Amino acid sequence: MPAPTRRSSTGSVLLVLFLDLVGFSIVFPMFARLLEFYGQESAGLLAGLNRWLFVTFDIDDPRRHAALFGGVLAGLYSVIQFVVTPFWGRLSDRVGRRPVLLMTVTMNLAGYVVWMFSGNFELFIVSRIVCALASGNISVASAAIADLSSSKDRARAMGMMGAAIGLGFIIGPALGGLYAFDWVPKPTQSAPWSLNPFSVPAAVAAALSVLNAVWLVRRFGETLPIEQRDRTGTPRTANPFRLFRADLGQDIPTLNLAYLLFMLGFAGFEGTLVFLLSDQLNYGPGWSAACMVWLGICSAVVQGGLVRRMVKRAGERALAIRGLVILIPAYALCAAVGLGWGAWSLWLGLSLLAVGVGFISPTLSAMVSLRTSSAAQGLAMGSYRSVGALGRAGGPFLAAFLYFGLGAGAPYIAAAILGVLPLILVTRVTTRAA
Repeated sequence: MPAPTRRSSTGSVLLVLFLDLVGFSIVFPMFARLLEFYGQESAGLLAGLNRWLFVTFDIDDPRRHAALFGGVLAGLYSVIQFVVTPFWGRLSDRVGRRPVLLMTVTMNLAGYVVWMFSGNFELFIVSRIVCALASGNISVASAAIADLSSSKDRARAMGMMGAAIGLGFIIGPALGGLYAFDWVPKPTQSAPWSLNPFSVPAAVAAALSVLNAVWLVRRFGETLPIEQRDRTGTPRTANPFRLFRADLGQDIPTLNLAYLLFMLGFAGFEGTLVFLLSDQLNYGPGWSAACMVWLGICSAVVQGGLVRRMVKRAGERALAIRGLVILIPAYALCAAVGLGWGAWSLWLGLSLLAVGVGFISPTLSAMVSLRTSSAAQGLAMGSYRSVGALGRAGGPFLAAFLYFGLGAGAPYIAAAILGVLPLILVTRVTTRAA
């Protein structure tokens, strides 16, 4: 493959991705406190949402308020991500990875600055929308990783990318919990643009975006040479609702559907885990954070180390199948916590889940990348990440209704059953691209 137009490396892409994910996930521990803070407003968007959602459905449990509030925010972000991700990927195929990454990082910076001065809920939503519009950068980073790696090393490179994402999702929430201090009084309605209790973590996220932008300008070289860019006017489109069409590439529609089903179950698990820990094991924030960190560390170790060695012997498809098989008993063990099996069932389930996800994430993305031409990496990875966003939008809502409607173990039993479908789909995929 031709060398990149400027000096760059996989490590430089991973650093860009890591910094971006830290800033993105810093808000995760704050959903309950965001609801408490902005919920004091007697009028406006959140007050209307409270009246419609909580009163209409007769929900008076604060835990459910926090769950649904977090689900609404995550769902809004993921739906926008679902729409824009193919666009950014397609644009990077035409103009290169570096300018698109610069655009998205700059948009994230703008979103975090708005968050710093969000004195009311409406401005906070504006900040999340701006960041969501920039969220296609993961697919662009995936395409850059594909540009820099040979087909032989694609799964290894995607594993390193998964490790960077996992570490970002560990450090971000940790920073969010550390810096969320109520050091600013509640603003009045006459001052919507004002500091708020979350201005410090917002400033940290903004600083990370500045660092990211400086790194991109000074050290990140374009990974897609001009001669490989897609300027042919082919009938490909950035339409997010055509994510399963045959012309994306061999087996890619099947892999996209498998990823969507996998992500529905996994996002539902993530969205309800904190309630399972609190209700069934009496875990407070400290132990809940320990579970999240353990899951993230294990998954990062598997993706960054174990996958790199195993994929050479087994291949991407076989490793993805193993991961999907492991997920089924992992979800079942988490469901058993709701039946009173105790903490050992949880920790064993989390460990197996980390291994399963660690096998699945890099191998599925590598399989998509390997079945795509160099000129369409951005579009293919954009479609793949977009179906993941769709799963992240729907999974937490479905799991929350199952958890609070049918019982603590219901969403994990459903995830275990749902996990059979992507397993069947991946077994139907050809071993190697034609």
